[in-house]
Amino acid sequence: MRYRNPLFACAAALICAGFAGCGQAPQAQAQVNEPPRPTADLFVYRGGGCTGRDKLPAFITMLGREPQGVVAFAQRDTWPGMLGSVRWSMNCWKGKDYRIAQSVPMLLDQGTTLAEGAAGAYDRHFEEFARILVAAGREDAYLRIGWEFNGSWYPWAAAKDPPAFKAYFKRIAGIFRNTPGAKFKIVWNPARGKQQIAPDLVYPGDEAVDVIALDLYNQSWRPEDKADPEVRWRNHVVQPYSLGWLRTFAAQHGKPVALPEWGTGSSSNGQGMGDDPIFITHMAEWIAANNVAFTGYWDYPATDYNAEISGGNAPKSAAAFRAAFGP
Repeated sequence: MRYRNPLFACAAALICAGFAGCGQAPQAQAQVNEPPRPTADLFVYRGGGCTGRDKLPAFITMLGREPQGVVAFAQRDTWPGMLGSVRWSMNCWKGKDYRIAQSVPMLLDQGTTLAEGAAGAYDRHFEEFARILVAAGREDAYLRIGWEFNGSWYPWAAAKDPPAFKAYFKRIAGIFRNTPGAKFKIVWNPARGKQQIAPDLVYPGDEAVDVIALDLYNQSWRPEDKADPEVRWRNHVVQPYSLGWLRTFAAQHGKPVALPEWGTGSSSNGQGMGDDPIFITHMAEWIAANNVAFTGYWDYPATDYNAEISGGNAPKSAAAFRAAFGP
């Protein structure tokens, strides 16, 4: 943030320069005003498996450097389909030195329940899931088990059966951790806001979680947010179960935080905030100021939310992103 009061700016420069005088202040002032740069590992989603691999160069060109990791997903049609999609995805990233943030579906889209999972009915599938990752050299992957569980849009929605969700989450976490050679980090990852159930009501316990995360997209239904990006940003922080809550809740449990999915762009519901460099800059500042293990930008034109900034359609956001996260 730039100092607006010239007397205050001069005083700050004097302090940093050892009282050398305002005439020698410009370099010191620049050092004072330079915002801290995020040091958290930067991940990105450019698409599933080989699609993401092939589209990654555009993001690298925009950013000016390589990211540290990529976000990955798995199918939910059948158990063999899920495991096959993980094998395919890991093969696509073979030989690429990116850490993986693997999203782990707890259930299939049809015919499975949280209660059956908590009772162990699906253990063998997660045992194989873990073995696939270890065999692919991805034993240090971050695992987003049942991500965005507080919403209604995934089959493992925690509001359907909160006790079973917690028990099942712990069960899956234990399977992955007990796999020979595993060094996985378990990520507990709600979506922003209360949604269908307050996330903290279904926290599975510190022993089952390594990282507390949040998915956050730049959208709002409030007229005041749409009118003023600074007001909108403050709401992203102070809204219940948003960034302020994430920081406090993680600190209470002694865990680092993560933002595996975040972005700005257009949404199918018309509430996306588009090319918003202020959001990008403030997110970078928040990441730099907090104990963030990793952050994943959603550089992908999904049908429900298009946050792609590497394609040339969001030049202001792309410039802000490069300034904050680039070389």
